[in-house]
Amino acid sequence: MKRLLLLLLYVFLSVTNAQSNVSNDSSYDELVNLYANSLFKDDSKALDFAFQAKGVALVNGNDEQLAKAFYYISKCQYRLNENKKALKNIELAISKKEALNDLKFLHKCLCLKGDILSVLGEDSKALVVFLEARKYGKLLGDPIYEIAPLSNIAYIKKIHKDFQEAIRLYKDILKYINTVEDTNDTAYYKLLAFMNIADIYLWLENPDEAEFYNEAGLKKCSKEKDTWAYYPLLMNSAIIFYQKGQYEKSISIANQVRDFAKPDIEGLYLTSLLYLGKSSYKLHAYEKAIHYLEKAYAKVSTSDNVGVNEKELHEFLALAYHESGNSEKTVFHFQKYTALEKKQSTEDLKLNNETHELMDVLPLKTEINKLGEELTTETKTKKNLFIIAILLLFLFIGSVLYYILHKKTTKKKIKELLKKVAALENGQEEKVVVKKDKIFDEKARIILNKIAEFEKKEQYLDIDCSLGFMAEKLETNTTYLSKVINTYKEKSFTAYMTELRINTALLRLKNDKTLQSYTIQGIAEEFGFKRQETFSRAFKAHTGIYPSQYLKNL
Repeated sequence: MKRLLLLLLYVFLSVTNAQSNVSNDSSYDELVNLYANSLFKDDSKALDFAFQAKGVALVNGNDEQLAKAFYYISKCQYRLNENKKALKNIELAISKKEALNDLKFLHKCLCLKGDILSVLGEDSKALVVFLEARKYGKLLGDPIYEIAPLSNIAYIKKIHKDFQEAIRLYKDILKYINTVEDTNDTAYYKLLAFMNIADIYLWLENPDEAEFYNEAGLKKCSKEKDTWAYYPLLMNSAIIFYQKGQYEKSISIANQVRDFAKPDIEGLYLTSLLYLGKSSYKLHAYEKAIHYLEKAYAKVSTSDNVGVNEKELHEFLALAYHESGNSEKTVFHFQKYTALEKKQSTEDLKLNNETHELMDVLPLKTEINKLGEELTTETKTKKNLFIIAILLLFLFIGSVLYYILHKKTTKKKIKELLKKVAALENGQEEKVVVKKDKIFDEKARIILNKIAEFEKKEQYLDIDCSLGFMAEKLETNTTYLSKVINTYKEKSFTAYMTELRINTALLRLKNDKTLQSYTIQGIAEEFGFKRQETFSRAFKAHTGIYPSQYLKNL
């Protein structure tokens, strides 16, 4: 037995000695492997290997190795909550990006830097870094590299109460994920998006939308494999039941979450206690409510990182103590509640929508001040409503006058137009007037005769009719045809063609009931226009009214 103990002692000392001298004999790659094997299991040991790898990189004079060593050091320090040190080292890693020429590694560095800044409360700086990481993600050409920084951007938007933008970003993430192959990473970000969208809808007190995304998340995750997502989603279910007024169900689920989280998973544990307290209060079980809420408050009081809505915690403690008749505790927690409320931005207050009144415990002065504020607000509201009413009256009178004048003008234009149509029908007016007294060129006379035949056959109604089309039909060239039209019709080819088509439309529409039943697009095509907008503009320019107004009066 004694020999066995001595043998074991010898083996232990040999292993210890070998470990302590690892840096003397190990290469850079060996140290990196040791770091990778230790990370997540023993972060302090991993940090030691990362520092040793940095030392080897310095000896080797290899900037690429050095940059990666700085990243490994920063990663460990971040996990060990040494975030200020981690920030310095990740900045050193990024500073060597030119030596690296590795977009994937730089993307990783930027994502880590953003995470560190977020933990340090530097969210505006973190946002800039995540946007840069997303830019590199796009350059990598794979949507998966955009999803990670986009998820962090959405989370920053969420915690700063920019809820609609956060929802939009998380929904974009879900769209991105649907375009790539399913992997562990995509499954992780999909669950994260479902969880956060549901959480935001709960902040907005929209339990139906929250339930849709929460159920989608629960279907995608396993209770055993995805505990990181399963229990937060389960807590969301408890909050959904609370917001729907189903307090017994909320308590049942919150108890499951509490039993899982215990004090170790602080944020989840505190949230479960808060909703156990709130649901108990709603069921008028005030002593139970106080029990749960005080447990949460005791944890919050000793924690540096509050993982629960502290303002809401004090609010419900004040309400519960008020109902149980403890005025001293009521006032204490109400004062805490109001102090926290003052710290929040106006937008936070509006979105939180937590405006429970404690009239029974407020001093008389506060009640009088509140009454005065209400009266002032009421007076301002009445004054504003009066001004709005006057403006609406003027707007209404103006609209009526405009309508009457517009109707009168339109009626006059239609009357004049119908006279013109009648003249066209009787042949008293040509569709396009020709200056016959100015025809001195025999060649031009021949072309004009051909133009007259072209007009008679209404070939200008062909939807493909162009200057080239007409020149071909008239057996001439476009230059000479254009010159004849300009000289003898005294207008450009386009104006000439439009006038012919609109005048023809005026005649046909008046006399053809079937044509009157066409859509504007159908009518436009009938008279050589490809688009109804072009036809409507030309009709209005030529007649002063729109085709729809003409049809209505017919």
